[in-house]
Amino acid sequence: MQGLYHLADAAEPTGGLLGMLFPFLMIILVFWLLFWRPNQKRRQQEAQMQSALAPGVEVMTKAGIFATIVEIHEQDVLLEIAPGTRIRMLKAGVGEVITPAVDDTPVEDRPDFGDDDKPKG
Repeated sequence: MQGLYHLADAAEPTGGLLGMLFPFLMIILVFWLLFWRPNQKRRQQEAQMQSALAPGVEVMTKAGIFATIVEIHEQDVLLEIAPGTRIRMLKAGVGEVITPAVDDTPVEDRPDFGDDDKPKG
């Protein structure tokens, strides 16, 4: 009879409710860290970029079209993609702001290039 009681004790779950929920909680945590959190940050960055749009700024749309902002409205922008060619697009369609280079002068043509090579005197 005593052997029968040992089998019954071995069949009972020892982890309880917490032991059963722990793997599911870990899966949810991993999904939050790998997917939801970075996606949320990306949406915040896009919202900041869209709120900072101004006329005259060069942008690239999510479709890969380079354009200059002409007008800004509440939900959309008017873009000039070529002289005299304008399109209206949702702000969400703007992929990124293209910042012009600080100085477009080639390095060789800059006045401070090669000063060390010139003989002094």
